[in-house]
Amino acid sequence: MVSIVLFICAIIFTICHLTYKREWHYPKAVEVFLAYILFFNMGLMGFLGAYAHVFMGPETARSIGWEPGSPFQFEIGMANLAFGVLGILCYWIRGRFWDASIIGWSVLFFGCFVGHVINYYTENNTAPYNIGPYIWFYDLLLPLLVLGLLYSLRVAKRS
Repeated sequence: MVSIVLFICAIIFTICHLTYKREWHYPKAVEVFLAYILFFNMGLMGFLGAYAHVFMGPETARSIGWEPGSPFQFEIGMANLAFGVLGILCYWIRGRFWDASIIGWSVLFFGCFVGHVINYYTENNTAPYNIGPYIWFYDLLLPLLVLGLLYSLRVAKRS
C-alpha cells in the first residue's frame, strides 16, 4: 500500500521539519503536516496513479476488478496526473490554492469511494483495490482528514 507508506513519509517529514525549525505550535504544526500530506499523498501518489493507469493499464484494471482496455483508464490517469501536479504545487503555493486543490481532490476520491462500494454490491467486485483497505484509507479517510486539517487551519487563521 503505497498510499500508507507515503502518509508515513508525510508524518516523518513533518516531525523532522517541526523539530528542525522548532515550530511545534498550533496552527503551524497543522499547516506543515497538511503541506506534506498534500505533497506526498496528493502529489506523488497522483503521479504514481497516473503512471499505473496510463502505462500499466491492464494490470491496474485487473487489480481493481475491471476489464482491461477501457479508454476511461487513460482519463482517470489524467485526473490523477492533474491532482499530482496540484499536490506538488501545494508545497510552494499556499492560501486559497490549497482550498481549491483539496476540495477537488476530495470530491474525486469520495466519488471513487462511492463507485467502488456500488461496484462491490452490484457486481460483487471483491478485488483488493476495489473494496480492500486501500479504498477505505485513500478514498475515504485521507480526504476526510485533509478536509478536517484544512478547516482547522482556516479557523485558526481567522482567530
